[in-house]
Amino acid sequence: MPVPFWRKLFWSGLHIPLLAVALLAGNAALLQVALSKPLIVLEVSGAWMVYLLDRSLGVGLEDRINRPERMRWWRAHRTLRRGGLALGALLAGGATLHLRPVTLMTGAGLGLIGLLYVLPGVRLKRWGLSKPLLIAGAWSLGSTLLPVLEAGRTPGAALWLLAGYRLLWLLPNPLLADWPDRVGDRAAGVRTPAVRWSYGTLRRVALGLLLGALSLGLVLVVRLNRPVAAVDLLGVLLAGMVIGAARRAIADEHLVLLDLLVAWPAVTAWVLG
Repeated sequence: MPVPFWRKLFWSGLHIPLLAVALLAGNAALLQVALSKPLIVLEVSGAWMVYLLDRSLGVGLEDRINRPERMRWWRAHRTLRRGGLALGALLAGGATLHLRPVTLMTGAGLGLIGLLYVLPGVRLKRWGLSKPLLIAGAWSLGSTLLPVLEAGRTPGAALWLLAGYRLLWLLPNPLLADWPDRVGDRAAGVRTPAVRWSYGTLRRVALGLLLGALSLGLVLVVRLNRPVAAVDLLGVLLAGMVIGAARRAIADEHLVLLDLLVAWPAVTAWVLG
């Protein structure tokens, strides 16, 4: 059976830069900071390189069992991977010349944490919640803290509220993404929550996290004193609807929709702009 185009598109990771830009734009609009173009380039290229490195270095027994088609596709598209890594490194290197030292140091620290997941021999997936927390934490902190530091502002309560809100919103994605892969993970001895919990428990935890995000988001809107900022909360509600619709199991189509909803902050930036 031919592989659908949308699946190949998501395998390529070409959507990652778009999600990174959307998240940055929305967070900058909420915090009312000017978004630095070099920072956009650095975060976009950095996020894509981590994704490509994961596809290059993070192949284990579970990948061979869970995603054989994706592995074959990546082997047939080595040029894309190598070209993407080279382009990302070139763009990131150029962007560093135009950023504040504090932004670079903080970004380097977050980047190293993100790389822990893809380094050979470092099997963070074996340690329960470490993988989803690492992924969601890097995205939420990178897209909230770095724009504020680059703008020369001191991190305040609004920033940490936004970072916590994003973390709770993003965390269900990597948690649920492990459900279709639980067979290979179990065979490889990887004890993700999807392996240890039933789907009902996993789904309830994901919905609970979104409820927490909604609550923290309402506090953030009040703190910002900008009622129109509540448009961002619609993204949380839509994510809840997607998870709510997946009653018996989460499928790849649901996971694609959840990934696409990470771009919802672009709507926030447009409304607040």
